[in-house]
Amino acid sequence: MLTERLVQVHSPLGPEVLLFQALQGREALSQPFELQVDVVCNTPLLDLRSLLGESLSLEIKTPFAVPRFLDGRISAFRLMGKTGRSDRFYTYRATLRPWLWFLSQNMDSRIFQEKTVPEVLQDVLGRYPFAWESRLTQDYPRQTYCVQYQESDFQFVSRLMEREGIYYWFEHRNGAHTLVMADDVGQHAAAPWLSELPFVSPDRVAHPDVEHIHAWHPYEQVTPGRYATADYDYCKPGASLDATRSNPAEHALGDLEVYEWAGGYTEPQHGEHYSRLRLEALQAVRSQAQAQTNARGVAPGYLLSVRNHPRPEDNRDYLVTQVDYDFLDVGHTGESGMASHYFIDFLVIPSSQPYRPLRRTPIPRTYGPQTAKVVGKSGEQLWTDQYGRIKVQFLWDRYGQANENSSCWLRVSSPWAGGGFGGIQLPRVGDEVIVDFLGGDPDRPIAVGRVYNASNMPPWNLPDNATQSGFLSRSKDGDPSNANAFMFEDRAGQERIWLHAERNLDTEVEGDETHTVDGNRTTVVTGHDTLSVTATRTTTVQDLETETFNSGVVRTVIGDLVETIEGEQTRTHTGDVTRTVTGNVTDTLTGDLTRTITGEVTHTVTGDVTDSITGTRNSTQTGDYTRTITGPVDYTVTGDVKETITGDVDLTTTGNITDTLTGNLTKSISGPVDITAAAGVNITTPSWKVNVTGIEKWWIPHTEKVTGFRLNGTISSLDAWGIRAQGYLVNFQAAVMKMDHSAFKDEKAYAAIKTSAVYLGKQAVRVGSSALRLAKSGLHIFF
Repeated sequence: MLTERLVQVHSPLGPEVLLFQALQGREALSQPFELQVDVVCNTPLLDLRSLLGESLSLEIKTPFAVPRFLDGRISAFRLMGKTGRSDRFYTYRATLRPWLWFLSQNMDSRIFQEKTVPEVLQDVLGRYPFAWESRLTQDYPRQTYCVQYQESDFQFVSRLMEREGIYYWFEHRNGAHTLVMADDVGQHAAAPWLSELPFVSPDRVAHPDVEHIHAWHPYEQVTPGRYATADYDYCKPGASLDATRSNPAEHALGDLEVYEWAGGYTEPQHGEHYSRLRLEALQAVRSQAQAQTNARGVAPGYLLSVRNHPRPEDNRDYLVTQVDYDFLDVGHTGESGMASHYFIDFLVIPSSQPYRPLRRTPIPRTYGPQTAKVVGKSGEQLWTDQYGRIKVQFLWDRYGQANENSSCWLRVSSPWAGGGFGGIQLPRVGDEVIVDFLGGDPDRPIAVGRVYNASNMPPWNLPDNATQSGFLSRSKDGDPSNANAFMFEDRAGQERIWLHAERNLDTEVEGDETHTVDGNRTTVVTGHDTLSVTATRTTTVQDLETETFNSGVVRTVIGDLVETIEGEQTRTHTGDVTRTVTGNVTDTLTGDLTRTITGEVTHTVTGDVTDSITGTRNSTQTGDYTRTITGPVDYTVTGDVKETITGDVDLTTTGNITDTLTGNLTKSISGPVDITAAAGVNITTPSWKVNVTGIEKWWIPHTEKVTGFRLNGTISSLDAWGIRAQGYLVNFQAAVMKMDHSAFKDEKAYAAIKTSAVYLGKQAVRVGSSALRLAKSGLHIFF
């Protein structure tokens, strides 16, 4: 009868189709179970494939009213053959595994960013239509970057849980099982069908229907007593991320230390967290007990109380961590020589001892660099941050959208990276870069190089220009014609360096700068050219220098300007020349000075003018000569003055004229001399001698008694202390006056002196309205 069987099979084939025969397998914390279940059927014609992936449940009878279930998904199903000697039954073997195991049958690569591990587990497990439950109680750090790389979903979630100290077990029911995740022993409870077991010594006979422990083997083992770890955060390179957790055992060598570099964290508090988890995982098996029982309800993940053991300290609550099943039921086959049995071996740890899974699942390794495409925000050609990092789209990432969220920030290797100095050349969006991984860990990518491809070809045509090397950039948002460039041409006979600035070229030299050009140099500036030299400037040209200014030259010299020309200087001006000097001008010439002016010359001097000539000065004037002087004029001549005038000389002055001579005055006049004085002529001299060869008429109008006088004769001599004609035009005063003449005539109206020796006329002496001037022959008298 079905009610008499201890194990009943529930399958998609319906009740009583498959009958239980045997069970072997293991179920443990943080391990997907594997159960080999033998069932018998009265037909060998079952469709084996149709049962794959389906649920098969074993309902196990317990002494309590609540049965225990073992449920799994059929991962393999095989026909074993006839059952013993029976021709009625055929044995089939079903391999049962949890639904979590089926996650080991795929492989994927994907990237998770800015998520905690429970959130990543939610994303992965949530894609499957199976039951799971989170009983996590702790806070979990957010993972900036977490990669599932060429591994199954099962491997991925297993290593994440192992890293974070999360463990799991399965709770079974008819037709299904639930994955339960926990991080604290406080989340465990006793099973409804079994809460405690007594210990019965093997040397005592126990009733077979009474569930008990008949073998109990507690043991202690050496585990590390301290765990130390460290890591490095390039965003805080000076921060210490060392962390240590210590819980030494009370025995010799109980403080052995495990040190692990690269603990996988960037905050000190996370280092403390992970060091605690690692030590708890290593010490989870420090105290254990292995036991055997006939209790069919023992299951991992549940608490179990042990009593009646002769060692008092062993009578306590335990957490069941592993169960090995060995069931055999031959009641329905009637096989002779075989007996049914239900053996269970299990492991427990004290319920007060934290449990953490060991990190058994290896981190996938990249085993070398790979390439990726640089990506960024839509419409941006450059996408970076303060560290010069980039985002990439990995070729294996089929979920990435090739945008600024496709990866974490990747540092870019540079041939020189110092503190505020070094080299930088950021990869652009669309570039293909070489990415390696620190320690081979896919969670720690770093860009180490760049490569060309058919879409991004080199800047110079190859192999034709294989002798060219250098750099050619691209203006942001520009086309191929917008670039800065620095190129070396190493072709024999054509060697050159090409430097191109798309817009501005700024050069800064804090020390000396030396340029040596063995050949020609050509500089073309289409805009303005500004040169600022704060110290001295020396320019040396060994050969001819030619300067051409097409639109004028403006020179401003704040200090002195010294020009030394050892050869000839020729200046040609086709336009006007304006020269403004606010200070003094000194011209020193050791040779001759010749100036040729075809137009007019105007000199305006608001101050004094001094000419000092140590040699002869010749001035030739072919046209008119006009000088206007508003102030006094002083002439100082230390040598002789000779003026030759081929035309008339007309001197007009509105003031007085005074001539002062320290030597003799000699006038030689070949023509007549006319003197007209409108207000009289005064001559004061200690001696006056006039040699006259002839006397002509000389009228002196007067309004008084004498209207003039006349002297006739070839020689006239007048000796007197003084002669004065009171009220007349002429007044002679002298100590001696002598006139030699041949005739003297006094008339009331006039006096005339006619002489052939002295003639006062225009050629030598002229008396005007207010002045007497003896000009052009050497003597000027002003009064």
